[in-house]
Amino acid sequence: MKYSSCLRAVFAVMLLLPGVTAFNQETVLMTIGDKPVYDSEFTRILNKNKNNLSGQKLTLQESLDMFVNFKLKVREAEAQGLDTTASFKKELASNREQLAKPYLMDQEVTDELIKEAYERGKWEVRASHILIGVKQDAPAGDTLLAYRKAMAIHDRLIKGEKFEDVAKEVSDDISASTNGGDIGYMPVLQVVYPFETAIFTMKIGELSMPVRTQFGYHIIRVTDKKPARGKIHIATIWKAFNYTTTDEEKAQAKEEIQNIYLQIKSGADFNDLARKYSDDRTMAIRGDAGFWIGPNQKEPAFDQAAYGLKNPGDITEPVETTLGWFIIRLLEKKAPDTWEEAKSVLSNQISRDIRSRKSEQVVVDKLKKEYNYQLNTQNLEEFYRLVDPSIFEGRWDANPALQKVGVLFTLGNITVLQNEFAKYLALNMKKGTVRTIAEFVDGKFNEFAKARILEFEKTQLDRKYPEFRDLYHEFRDGNLLFEIIDKMVWSKASRDTIGLVAFFNANQSKYMWPQRLDAVIVFAKGENNLQKMVAEYRSALLKKCKDGCDGVTVQNTLAEVTARFSGNSFEVEDKLFAKGDNWMVDQVKWKPGASDIINEQDAKVFVWINKLIDAKPKKLDDIRGQVTADYQDNLEKEWIKVLREKYPVKINQDVLSKIKL
Repeated sequence: MKYSSCLRAVFAVMLLLPGVTAFNQETVLMTIGDKPVYDSEFTRILNKNKNNLSGQKLTLQESLDMFVNFKLKVREAEAQGLDTTASFKKELASNREQLAKPYLMDQEVTDELIKEAYERGKWEVRASHILIGVKQDAPAGDTLLAYRKAMAIHDRLIKGEKFEDVAKEVSDDISASTNGGDIGYMPVLQVVYPFETAIFTMKIGELSMPVRTQFGYHIIRVTDKKPARGKIHIATIWKAFNYTTTDEEKAQAKEEIQNIYLQIKSGADFNDLARKYSDDRTMAIRGDAGFWIGPNQKEPAFDQAAYGLKNPGDITEPVETTLGWFIIRLLEKKAPDTWEEAKSVLSNQISRDIRSRKSEQVVVDKLKKEYNYQLNTQNLEEFYRLVDPSIFEGRWDANPALQKVGVLFTLGNITVLQNEFAKYLALNMKKGTVRTIAEFVDGKFNEFAKARILEFEKTQLDRKYPEFRDLYHEFRDGNLLFEIIDKMVWSKASRDTIGLVAFFNANQSKYMWPQRLDAVIVFAKGENNLQKMVAEYRSALLKKCKDGCDGVTVQNTLAEVTARFSGNSFEVEDKLFAKGDNWMVDQVKWKPGASDIINEQDAKVFVWINKLIDAKPKKLDDIRGQVTADYQDNLEKEWIKVLREKYPVKINQDVLSKIKL
């Protein structure tokens, strides 16, 4: 749909009500119907979209026309009530949540976390660990017991017991029974933050004190560090099996992959074999496109084999994994990302990682001071009596607490009451670890207070940050624009089959096939008398195809000739060609028969021409997509005329004359 590109650079707007001009010191640039539009809106949009619009070399008047059309459509969407639907409100609320996230994080702390992750990303660390499991919300007593157990294990290791043996004996990580606690090489952002911090700050051979994560306590030993390996670009041939595959089927897969490997070593083309035999059908299509992987993204056997390749074009021997057999081909190596390449990716990853809470908590602490947070400790501690152990079974009776209307805390101009916290407890009640009531209440209150403080801040963002307000309105109006265009243009064009046919018939002269060739392009490659083979191609076709040949006949004829030249191969492209479709077709003479042979770098090419086809009208079914797009454009132009009559546009030329591109 042609308008979709405009949506990506949608004009940002602020829909201001009459009467606020004096407050904002703004000047009315135009009125659309009964609504004013201010010069600040238009100039902000011009400045924001200079890069997007510069390639179009629009004049000020053309930019103004685009802006007016946009405003007219949004105005009509509002008139039709599209901004009041439940689906629109839900989508807009989701947009606002995403836009608010950066404002609820402390930028300084976030920048430190990004830089920290980048520096850690220069290394891969190999470590072993012993886990003493204890839940994140376990009672203090259980947590203390787990810590003491971890310290006792630490003492055993200090006294000289072998880490691997102790891990197999006591670790709550079930993999330790086979790997002795060795978790291999870890890049950054692959394990939980406290664990990551430990392994990236320890020295080789160092033994950690117990490290607390949501899984429990870890005793960690770093066994090696090496520079990060960066990413590799690979292609694969895959013969699949899984846990349901029989031994006989696995043996068959092994035999097949070995045969493929021998063909590659004998000179067969890797991509040809991938297309024919790989169980990864996307790989069969991609061929040389391949895919990128980073360290430890695949299981160890695959990772070790792939990263063991030295030069582009090198291949591995067949590698067995839990997913089957692979032959891996190296296409390209890439060093670890530079700071400029990495920072935006790291920013997105960190925003979804638990470490982002560190930045979020800094913001909460600042907001408490900014909005004069006042806690009523006495009213909070009343919940120590109102809540009982039944809450750990998910059956607490919240009614007595819901009757309490004492003030829990104040923040800015809001007052939060006890019954609001009681409702939060009731809605978030579920079976869980039994703890002391005071521990539970304090923990839940911290969650509740943090959520309320951040929610309050979200309501202040429009006031505090004009750039947020503008961006939010841009999303609002962009969503409205999409909805109204879909309703009045895109979907309408799809549904109105009678109108589409009438439009096509009225504009038939625009939809013509040019003169075309019914032709077959023959590509041949190889090193076994290629010139002679191609000459025989032409001769054979000239004999068989005096009255024309279809693609199947051409291919069968070529196959007969190729069979006498082992190691060579051919491909054909059989279609109708117009001028400009293919440079080889463009340079040959347009007359039936075989063209001269064209020499390419590693191939010989010629064109077999069956016949010339005169220019003729296209059928609607052949170009329905193009006609639909043109019909949409026509509907939109007619719709704009209607909107300009419905909402008269009056431009203040004096104000416009002061605006410069």
